[in-house]
Amino acid sequence: MSSLTPLPPDACARLSRRGVLALPALAGAGAVLSGCGVLKKGDTASSGKSSGAASPRAVATATGPHGGVVLSTEYQGAPMTVEVGPVAVKGKYTVARFHISTDSKEDVYLSQAFAQLENVGTTADVRMMSLEQSLVYVELGGNTEDLSGAVTKGAPKDAFPVFGALNDGVHSVEMLLPNMGVVVGVPVVKEAEVDFNVDDVIAKANLQGPDPGPFKLERATVSMDGSSDTKQDEKSTTVTVAGDVTFATDSDQLSTQADSVLATVVEQIKKFPSGGDLTITGHTDDVADDAHNQDLSERRAKAVSERLKKLTDLSAWKESVSGKGESSPRVPNDTDERRQINRRVEITLTPSKAAESSASPSASEAPSSATVPDPAGPVGKGPEGVDVKVGGKTMHMTIDHVVRVGGYLTGKVVLTSSEAVSMPVAPFALPGKMMEMRGLSGVWYVSSLTIHQ
Repeated sequence: MSSLTPLPPDACARLSRRGVLALPALAGAGAVLSGCGVLKKGDTASSGKSSGAASPRAVATATGPHGGVVLSTEYQGAPMTVEVGPVAVKGKYTVARFHISTDSKEDVYLSQAFAQLENVGTTADVRMMSLEQSLVYVELGGNTEDLSGAVTKGAPKDAFPVFGALNDGVHSVEMLLPNMGVVVGVPVVKEAEVDFNVDDVIAKANLQGPDPGPFKLERATVSMDGSSDTKQDEKSTTVTVAGDVTFATDSDQLSTQADSVLATVVEQIKKFPSGGDLTITGHTDDVADDAHNQDLSERRAKAVSERLKKLTDLSAWKESVSGKGESSPRVPNDTDERRQINRRVEITLTPSKAAESSASPSASEAPSSATVPDPAGPVGKGPEGVDVKVGGKTMHMTIDHVVRVGGYLTGKVVLTSSEAVSMPVAPFALPGKMMEMRGLSGVWYVSSLTIHQ
């Protein structure tokens, strides 16, 4: 399945006065939305993608007057209530209802509440999720006429985003609302049970949007020393081991560190006793000629294959060993650091019985014997938080609580400051090389936070 693409760096926006910077989080999925802008003196930060957002006290309650989940929050410094759902499936589509109200004496404009850039006045940046199935649905269009104006006290507004059809048997979904957070437990009901006209919403919606998906939430793990990384989806697991760590320079002779690196592969293999397909592929950079690189990549793949057979039982696996030389670089071969990333061996496991794996999305992909590295930044309890430095200014970061949904945890990172802070692009991303290895730009991610039990 396709993967969601991060927004570009120029998607940043300035936060308004009294604005809030929210970071809706998915732990276990490996992706947390982040934001950039300016946090004013005395402000609270709790949302990502545009001006204004959620209060640190944003709370979703069980049931609203229309049968949805009620989120009590703030936007642009004003109190706001958003009833999310219910949602109903009709043919190829799923239609949701957002009922938006405020007790503010001032008008609250909604044009950038759920989208920005060229999509202002829409719900284009909302994501519907089925975390039980590790699936994400992008918004395809909808009836969002009310979002072009302001919501006022006593005059609520409605928006009806449309998504691709949910799978059969899904009884509730999660909604990621930019600026506000993740709303869990949104009920999925029959068309006859909603108090809006589903056909009318679909007819009025401009459904010429992107690939309807759904998109699989993929999991990725990168070792601190850069020796390996693991990417897992619903069908396969690929462990990429660094050639510079696993082999001597320009050689197929395994290094003394090779066994500790290949232990990650062994750990994955042991999860699937019934076996399946095992593909081992060698890759090089572009320094030498094509023939040399092709031969070296094949020899390195074969060396990994032979060593794995000594480290674990591969009798249940159908093995394919090959080399691609310099023909399939992971990143452009334009710097020494990137050439190092391209010197690698990829081991892909496609198990015949994927359900045999007992690992949850939130479980580490590293061997169980691995130790968590010492943190490079401050450590504290979620509700109490920690102080972090951004642009030389001090900000306080908290995670009040998290909610478990399937194998995931959802929560919200809240930033507060007593002084004006200019938020840079991707202030909490992993180091550039680690992000590059995963194919992520890092702009909308808070990848450097770790949750411990």
